[in-house]
Amino acid sequence: MMQHKVQSRKTSYLLYCCCVALVLLTGIGVNAQQPGTGATDLAFENKVFGAPEVSVRKHNNEWTIAGKKNTVVLKRNDLSMQVKTATGNWSFFPSQDGDLVVKKQGKEKTLRLASASRKEISYYNTGYKSGIRILLEGWAGADLKLFLTLALEGPAEELVFDIAADENQTLVRKLDWPAALDASDIDYTLLSNVRGVLLPRNWPKPYHPIRTSEPDGTITPSDHSELQSNVIEDWSMSWWGFQKGMAAMMLIVETPDDAAYQFRHPAGGPTLIGPRWRPSLGKLGYPRTVRMCFFEKGNYVNLAKRYRQYAMEQGRFVSLKDKVAAKPRVADLIGTPIVRSGILTDYLPGSARWKRDSATRHAMVTFDQRAQQFREWKNKGLPSLMVVLTGWPKLGYDRQHPDVLPPAPAAGGWEGMLRLNRELKAMGYLFGLHDQYRDYYVDAPSFNTEFAIHEEDSASPPTIFPGTRFGDFKEGKVPYMDYWDGGKMSYLNGRFMLGHMKKNYQWLFDHDIKPQASYLDVFGYVPPDEDFNPQNRVTRTDAINERIKLYRWAKVHLGIVGTETACDWTVPFVDFSSPLKARNGITVPLWDLVYHDAILTTYNPPDLYGLLNAGLPQLGRDFDAGPAALSLVKRMSALNKRLAFAEMTNHEFLNKEFTRERTTFSDGTTVTVDWDQKTVTITPEINESL
Repeated sequence: MMQHKVQSRKTSYLLYCCCVALVLLTGIGVNAQQPGTGATDLAFENKVFGAPEVSVRKHNNEWTIAGKKNTVVLKRNDLSMQVKTATGNWSFFPSQDGDLVVKKQGKEKTLRLASASRKEISYYNTGYKSGIRILLEGWAGADLKLFLTLALEGPAEELVFDIAADENQTLVRKLDWPAALDASDIDYTLLSNVRGVLLPRNWPKPYHPIRTSEPDGTITPSDHSELQSNVIEDWSMSWWGFQKGMAAMMLIVETPDDAAYQFRHPAGGPTLIGPRWRPSLGKLGYPRTVRMCFFEKGNYVNLAKRYRQYAMEQGRFVSLKDKVAAKPRVADLIGTPIVRSGILTDYLPGSARWKRDSATRHAMVTFDQRAQQFREWKNKGLPSLMVVLTGWPKLGYDRQHPDVLPPAPAAGGWEGMLRLNRELKAMGYLFGLHDQYRDYYVDAPSFNTEFAIHEEDSASPPTIFPGTRFGDFKEGKVPYMDYWDGGKMSYLNGRFMLGHMKKNYQWLFDHDIKPQASYLDVFGYVPPDEDFNPQNRVTRTDAINERIKLYRWAKVHLGIVGTETACDWTVPFVDFSSPLKARNGITVPLWDLVYHDAILTTYNPPDLYGLLNAGLPQLGRDFDAGPAALSLVKRMSALNKRLAFAEMTNHEFLNKEFTRERTTFSDGTTVTVDWDQKTVTITPEINESL
């Protein structure tokens, strides 16, 4: 008996020592169960010095993560969640059928996260963030484990979600977590698609970021494009947010390359939006992260500035000042009007566009005629200009990419292009080329399906954008479309793009044609492409990195880099971008609140947004260079010269109808636009001389 008591004491002492060691090693305080709290009560305190003071408690079906500012309550049975802040409550929907889609042995299956037969929730503490971990497994026929964590981090107590999977034969094909916000009492949703949209809860028109083609919200029935990251119409930056009364919140997608969002806004609202995780080469593959930031008092400006801070920390923000310091030629672009000016248009006979646009099948302006046009502009008072030459390849615009040389023989060939290059240099104008390395035309001499993007299988419909919008088809696993000037085309694997760029520019250099800029078509507009071809397999992240190689090569060998409608992964590598405006919702300059002083965006001078955002003027190819037109260009150019290096610090609407608005810049300049009167007031006013 005595021996048993001694052994029992030893066991108790060892258990006590283990608990003390656990506390010392992890900084976790374990509170004893209190009378009356119920058998399922648990409590934990974070005692790591410097980390947020966060307590985690379990009571019956609920887990509570409580900081000094924010409190998170998660219900175990349905995974619904509520976040309580000092000025607002934010409720998230429970798990629903279809929030998890898996694939096993070639067959997809729709599941519900909360239906997992095994659901274990435990305390989670990394030493700098504290919360809970959810282990889910046990769906019928699915050998899959999901690990979901949510934890408060930092002095602002931002809520960080991490997602990981142990995929065996069962692969994750779609995962919607955390769930969408219940927006039934939200005032506005903030979307970073195009350059920024403010969407009232009760907006009367249907809204779909990628499929809405008309201002009235009409959805194009034939468009089966999916919401996805890095499509400029979906998001130009990897965040969205909400305003409710004086409070605001936002979600930052920290792993955006294979992300998207759930979305729905019927006529009259409300808006539903939440994170969606897409597979990478067929499976979840790697951990995903989304961050929620809460503001006791704030609006879309505060959200944009929080993302600006995040972009700087991640290296996505590289200022124009730094770009000029690294490549002084970029300074020549500040305040300089840009024109996209064409040489040859010649639709491929029999192609879809040849049948569709019969009135414009062929048009040509020679290199010498373009040179004469620019001399006339110079003589009429346009002292600076960047010419982005389009349609210069042998068969014209959008023909036979990536094998585009020699320059259009009918328009003057090598000699004509060289004369234009020299004329522009003599006038003090910059010379750049519109270039394209994604569209892969089947009549290009080097075309080979081995180097074209391969989708996962040959049976499912094509998924490559923008064929999903303009009409697409597959031959085996290779997707095609026939919509542009050059007819039938596929998409070039990113690993082979840089080699073609080097080949083409070296041939230009060998003929003494030396552009100062490259405008790379589609790169900033369309998403990166996966390739399932085992010989040339690339993830979306790989594809982005391959595009970056072309931007960097152009920067080193030419000096100035442009892209079509930039999204934020392009910003460190690109100097200027074409614009894209929302056709639905209320336009707000979210992009410029984050990136105005990091990249130049072009606008047609009559467009008042160009002045509101202090952008760079872009001239029409038939610009008349008369006094009135020149005055508009000079005003925008002068404003851009003043403000290109200045942060946009604020934007505000001055009336409830959203017809008067004002931007403010870090040097104190304000720009006020009255859309009813079509007037712009700049304070202090500018000198219009270029």
